[in-house]
Amino acid sequence: MFKEEVIKLLEKETRLKKEELENLIEIPPNQEMGDYSFPCFILSKREKKSPNDVAIKIRDNIKSKLPKELEKIEVKGPYINFFVNKKLLAQKIIDINPNFGKTNIGKKKTICIDFSAPNIGKPMHIGHIRSTILGDSLMRIYDFLNYKPIGINYLGDIGLHIGKLIVAWELWLDKEALKKEPVQELLRLYVKFCAEEKTFVNSREDASQKPLGVWDEGADAEEEFSNNSWTLKAKEKLRLLELGDKKAIKIWQDIQKASGKGFDKVYDMLNVKFTETTGQSNFSIKGKDIVMNALKNNLAKRDETGGVYTEFNLPGQKELQKKFILRSNQTASYITQDLGAAVDRNKTYKFDKMVYIVDFRQEGHFSALFTILKQLGYDFADKLIHLPFGTVKFGNEIIASRTGNIILLEDVLNKTIEKAKQEIFKRKTKGDATKVGVGAIKYIILKNEPIKDVQFSWETALSFEGNTCPYLQYSYARASSIIKKAKNKNFDKSDWNVESKLQRPLVKEETALVKKISDFPEIVVNAGNKMNPALIANYSFELAQIFNEFYHNCPVLSDENKSEEAFRLRLVDSFRTCLKNSLHLLGIEVMDEM
Repeated sequence: MFKEEVIKLLEKETRLKKEELENLIEIPPNQEMGDYSFPCFILSKREKKSPNDVAIKIRDNIKSKLPKELEKIEVKGPYINFFVNKKLLAQKIIDINPNFGKTNIGKKKTICIDFSAPNIGKPMHIGHIRSTILGDSLMRIYDFLNYKPIGINYLGDIGLHIGKLIVAWELWLDKEALKKEPVQELLRLYVKFCAEEKTFVNSREDASQKPLGVWDEGADAEEEFSNNSWTLKAKEKLRLLELGDKKAIKIWQDIQKASGKGFDKVYDMLNVKFTETTGQSNFSIKGKDIVMNALKNNLAKRDETGGVYTEFNLPGQKELQKKFILRSNQTASYITQDLGAAVDRNKTYKFDKMVYIVDFRQEGHFSALFTILKQLGYDFADKLIHLPFGTVKFGNEIIASRTGNIILLEDVLNKTIEKAKQEIFKRKTKGDATKVGVGAIKYIILKNEPIKDVQFSWETALSFEGNTCPYLQYSYARASSIIKKAKNKNFDKSDWNVESKLQRPLVKEETALVKKISDFPEIVVNAGNKMNPALIANYSFELAQIFNEFYHNCPVLSDENKSEEAFRLRLVDSFRTCLKNSLHLLGIEVMDEM
C-alpha cells in the first residue's frame, strides 16, 4: 500500500520500467529504516558513480515532489528509504473490506497445478501430505490474485503396482473385508504380494532402516524390480490390461472405485478440491502416438529389444543422456504417459504455466520430461515447472501404524484432531477440534519453504504459543471477542465510522499494526511469484505477534475517548479481516471463540 507512489516517483528519475521497480523495491527489516527501500546498485554502473552518490542524487531530485502519501525520504548508504504518511495509511487500513489483498495481477491467465497424485490401490500416506497441502494453498493464492488455477489430481492408476494388485486380487481377495474397509483390504493384498515377491525388499538398500513415513514411489522405482516369477505375473496382467482384457479391466475398475472412497474421505477432511481428477492410463495411447511420431521424424530411436529412446543433454551437463520413452514390450512407461498428459493439458487449457508439485527425488524425471518435450518441438515446454519439496519426518513420535513402515494420512489426521480435542479440554477453552487439528497440520507443513524437510511434532504443532496454527487461531478469536464486547455495549460499526478520526499521532503499537496489515497484498503477490506459501504463513505469525503486542499495550474499549475507541475497534476489525484472508490462503479456518 502506497508502494505505487514510490514507483511513480522513481520511474522517471531512474528510467527503469514499472515491473523492474516493483521487483527492486524492498521492505526494510525494521521501521527505523523506513517503509520502502530502493537499492541503487543497479544504477551505479550505468551512472558511473558509487551507489551512495546515485542515491543522494535521486533523493535531491525527488524530495520536493513527495505526494501526500509519503512523509519523507532518507539516504542510508546505497539505499533510498521512503517513509509513508502513517496517519493517512491508518485511515486506508481501517477502511479495508473482506476482499483486502485481492488484485488483478493474474488477469485470468491459466495456471495448471498437478498435485497430490496418490496411487490407485494404495492408501494415502504421510508422503502425500506435502504435495496435497502445498498444491491446495497455491490454488487459493492464484485464485486470490485473479489467475485461473486448474487443480489436477493425476492418479497413478496404471503401472506395475496395478499388475501386482490384480494378481493379488485373483488369489487372495476377501470380499467381506473389501465391503467394510476397502482401503485396508487393498493394502493387505498389496503387502501380501510384496511379501511373496522377495526381490521387492532385496532391491532396496536396507528397507527396514528407511525413515518411518517415507515410502519411495518414484516414477521409475518399479522398473528396477528383478524379473522373478511374481514380477513377471504382474507384468503380464499389466500387459493384458493395456490390451483390453475384460477380466483385468473389471478388477482394475473395482480397485479404482475402492481407492476413490478412501481418497475422498481424506480430501474431505483436508477440505481440498480439484478441477480435474484423471488417471495416467488415460494418456497411454496419446503418449504412444507422440513416441511413434518422434520415431517417424527421426527424433527418437528404437533399440534391438524394441524399446524406443531419445538422447539429449540436460541443462548444465555435457554427458549425453539416454531415456526410454516406450518399453520393449510396447507398453507405456511413466514418461510415455507424462508426455501424453502434458500435450493434452496444453491443448485443453492453453495454460500460461504448468506446475508439477512432486517430491524432490523426481527432479531427474522432470528435467528429462521437459527436455524431451522441447526436443520433440513442443514450445510450451518452457512453461513447465517442477516445484520440488522435502520430506516430512516424524522422529520418535510415531503413531501405532497398521502397516509397519507406512504412516497412513487418515491416521495422522484423526490422531491430530483427537490431540487437539484433548488440548482444548485441558486449557478449558472453546474451539472446534477439527479446525484446530487440521489447521495445525497444514500450518506446520506450509510455514516451511517447500524444499526444506519438515520435522513433525504434535507438541509443537498443537501449541497455543509460538509460530503455530492454534496461536494464530487464538489471536483471531481474541480480536473477535473485542468486537463482540463492543457490540454488547451497543457501540456498533456505524458509530465507529463517525467517531474514528484520530486527533493525535499514532502510538508505536498502532503504527506497527497498521504497517503490518498494509504489507499483506505485497506478501501474497510474492508468495504467488515464488510459489512459496511459507511467506504467507510466517507473515501471519508476525501479524499476530504485533496484534498481541497492541492488545496488551493499547486498551481498545474505553468510556473516556470515543475517537480513540472507534479507531482501535476498526483497526482490530481490519486485523481480523487480514488474518482471516491470510489463513484462508493456507487452507486454515478461523473461529470467533476459542
